[in-house]
Amino acid sequence: MLEVKRDQLKKLSDEEIINKVRAGNNECFSEIVRRYNQRMYRITVGYGIYDDDCEEVIQLAYISAFEKIDQFRGEAKFSTWLIRILINECLMLKRKQKKLIGFSEKELVTISSGNHLNPESEYMDKERKIILETAIKQLPEKYRAVFILKEIEGMQIKEAAEILAISKVNVKVRLHRARAMLKNIISDVSDPSNLLTFGNERCDRVTNAVMEFIRKNEK
Repeated sequence: MLEVKRDQLKKLSDEEIINKVRAGNNECFSEIVRRYNQRMYRITVGYGIYDDDCEEVIQLAYISAFEKIDQFRGEAKFSTWLIRILINECLMLKRKQKKLIGFSEKELVTISSGNHLNPESEYMDKERKIILETAIKQLPEKYRAVFILKEIEGMQIKEAAEILAISKVNVKVRLHRARAMLKNIISDVSDPSNLLTFGNERCDRVTNAVMEFIRKNEK
């Protein structure tokens, strides 16, 4: 029954799922979590959060969104509203830490190749992706965030501008500068959407943690 339910939820829009949650079907919120875990992770990294802290920040953002679900008015896309909450959580964490968070070796994300390559080619492919991920994390935050939203997540300029609360012109300028900073290595990775992957195990862990909190606090 659970699998059938999940299959049905996958066909619904964000707004349709939110309406079900508002009507008291809290379990439907799990589909929102699974739907956006990858994007939330990438944006958290884009704001310079250490990889060890990413899951906690993402969970806090989901819980905050659930608790404020009645405040969502549909004036923007639900994903935009959710990501704004995530960005606020990222900024609050950074203020608490009271220090700039830069790249460290422990932030490297292991990328699994989807291609059937020979061992040497597969190794080189992974190495190129790690090099590019490292370079992305070294970008100044305002350029890194734009690059991740536009090039990795594939967002439109308008949506990226809404999320970051800057003009579309600013998005284009920052994207151009980010590309310029990465121009020496970006050609080595043919598909940027394969970068900064979250992984099924971590996705399940975040989803389970968020839903466990929701179930414990049901009225």
